Formats: sequence, C-alpha cells, structure tokens
Amino acid sequence: MKLIVSDMDGTLLNQTWRISEENKQAILEAQQQGIEFVIATGRPYTNVTAILEEAGISCPVISLNGAETRDIEGHLIASQPLSKEQVRIVHNILLEEDIYFELMTDQGAFSLSEDRCRAIFRHIALGELPDLPEDEREKIMNTMFEERVHNENCRFIDSFETVLEDDDIVILKIFALATYEDRLVKADARLRELDGLAITSSGHENLEVNHLNGHKGYAVLEYAKSKGIDSSEIMAMGDSYNDLTMLTSVGRGVAMANAVEHIRNQVAYTTKRNTESGVAHAIYEMLAERKLNV
Repeated sequence: MKLIVSDMDGTLLNQTWRISEENKQAILEAQQQGIEFVIATGRPYTNVTAILEEAGISCPVISLNGAETRDIEGHLIASQPLSKEQVRIVHNILLEEDIYFELMTDQGAFSLSEDRCRAIFRHIALGELPDLPEDEREKIMNTMFEERVHNENCRFIDSFETVLEDDDIVILKIFALATYEDRLVKADARLRELDGLAITSSGHENLEVNHLNGHKGYAVLEYAKSKGIDSSEIMAMGDSYNDLTMLTSVGRGVAMANAVEHIRNQVAYTTKRNTESGVAHAIYEMLAERKLNV
C-alpha cells in the first residue's frame, strides 16, 4: 500500500469527535514508513484541520465528501461545486419537506435556525452517548456544538436568498439533518429524481447532496492518479454510505465494526469499532502484512 485514506466520523474519531492516541501513533508510523495518509470526510476543511492540529497530524484533506481536495499545506488542488440552479432546486424540495439543512460553502456554513440545529445535535448526542448522565451528556453536546459552529464558521441567517444571489460564494455541499427518518426518506426519493447530483448519507439522520463528481471515490482516485498511485495500492477506511464509493474502488477497502451491515458486506476487510481505535488496528494489520511480503 502506498496511500491510506480514512473517513472521520464513525471511523477515525471517537464518540466525542477526537482522534485517539492509538490512532495517532498508527498514522504517524505509516507516514514514517513512506505511506501517504489522507483524510476523506463529509466535514468542511476548517473543521478537519482543527481536529488534526490538536492531534499533531499533518496530511492532505478531501473534504465535503469530495467537493474539495487540499494538499498538506492547505492549497486547493481540486473542486466540484454545485451550480446555483442545482442548489435552488434542492433548497426548494428540502423546504417543502420541512427538513433542516445547511449550505456548505467556500466561506463557511449557512443555516436558518440555531435552535433547530442545536436540537438535532442533542438528539444525535443521545444516540452516541446513551449511558452518560443527562447533565454530562448535555455538557458534551454543547461543547461539540460550539466547536462545530466555530470551526465551520457557521452563520445563522434569515434567508438563503442572500447566499444564492451572491456570485462570490461557491456552494460545495448541502447538508440536511432530521430526527424524523420518514421525512428524509421522502426527500431522498425526490432528490434522486434529479440529474447531476451525488446523494448519500453519513448517518440515518442526514442527507448529503453534492455535485455528481463530488464523492469520495472520485476524489480519492483523482488524488492518487496525480501522485502516480494505482487504485490497487490504496487502503481506505469508512463506516457509512458516503464512504462506499471509495471503499469499493480501492485495493483494500476496510469497514469499521460499527458500519452498517450493507457496508461491511461490500468490502473484504473489517476492523474494530471507531470507539476501539479501529483505524489503528487496520493500519497495523496492513503494515504487518506488508512487512511479510517485502
């Protein structure tokens, strides 16, 4: 393997959105052995860098599901934005279905409701941290929420029209969140009738809408090609549907133990849960096999 690619949420990060010491050391070991490490995530770049800096990791980043790719210095090397026409059509459908959503842009995230966003995060925290006392869970949720708002430069506005009409703002992804799964199912069906879009999900409570080529599989292979790396020389790790295109297009696709069954059934390798430093386990397993084959 010459390139390791990892998703973040549900994969590299634990339940409080941090990189464990075990995962950090495994990544550094792989880099020391000359293997390139790349993040591929649905998160925006500024959110990713804050977490990587805290862990002491430097690497290229594929963000917003593949809408942007940046090198290790943070320079933009590829972009797959949505057209304003596409955004307006999706915008109208999501409003009609009463689904909360955000516009992820090159100037940060835009939202119509801080209260609604916070309520959804509280719902997610309940699912991620069910065994914690309510006051402790609330404290963690508030910290995670404030970090996200800060790191993503999230702005709460009265209407998306100002964003849609501003030619200087590039929209890269639409991120929809809901606590009612039936609403997402209905919206998903309507959105899939549209052409030119990549529609996926990183959890049962969200939908992610990108340009047709704004997905991880395309971005990973394009990045590898620019480095002269064949798809067979790539290991990718992930847990959800927005990881599937990269997991199935590389030589070593690895699903987390916490991945849904459909994802695990699509790949040849599995590892431990994200809360058990499964990324480290997968990397060390690969390095051990690599050593034997030298």
